[in-house]
Amino acid sequence: MSTHASSQDGPPLGAAVLGSARSPQRRQQTRDLVLDTALRLFSEHGYLGVRVEDIAKESGVSRATFYKHFAEREQVLAELFQRLLGSDDAAAPVEPTATGSVEQQLTDAVEAAVERMLEQEQLAKFVYSLPVRHSALLRPGVRTAPPVFERVTNLIEQGVAQGEFRDDVTVALLARHVLGALETAMRDWAEDRVDDPLPQLRLMLDLSFHGAANR
Repeated sequence: MSTHASSQDGPPLGAAVLGSARSPQRRQQTRDLVLDTALRLFSEHGYLGVRVEDIAKESGVSRATFYKHFAEREQVLAELFQRLLGSDDAAAPVEPTATGSVEQQLTDAVEAAVERMLEQEQLAKFVYSLPVRHSALLRPGVRTAPPVFERVTNLIEQGVAQGEFRDDVTVALLARHVLGALETAMRDWAEDRVDDPLPQLRLMLDLSFHGAANR
């Protein structure tokens, strides 16, 4: 009798609770679907050649559903940046170490960040081949700075404190040189000037640390 009553009055309580529990999961699945679709379209047609309508249609959602998740196309782009650059845990405080120079630790940290980005090759290639400059998102010291930027800054502060790096230049400027090496290597790779960004990164970091003079 109770089963019959529940079928007349609405879905069983268990189904309602299950549906409620799955709601955040479904919402995340929809966001991921839109992001994945946007990345594919951006990669195929360029960022400027893709409209919100295109992303919604290819995702199989309405414009209204798109706007429930993203305020604008630029927010999709920002979340793709975060997917690529904000997924590591490199922002942990840096403890002084007795093994390895700070320069080597910096090199290892930036190389590790590049290796992680290469695991998302399509996304990395898209981000670093964008004609639209994204320096506002890729600047050390800002609130939204990716963890690798914070890691680099922390290590440089450690290097200055230990006397390994010069103290007559600001940490921010030193960080810009190191992060500029990462940016240049990734752009050269994304624009097919080099096949592998890691050797290019090592060269750029060597130039950042030691300049162009023969040693």
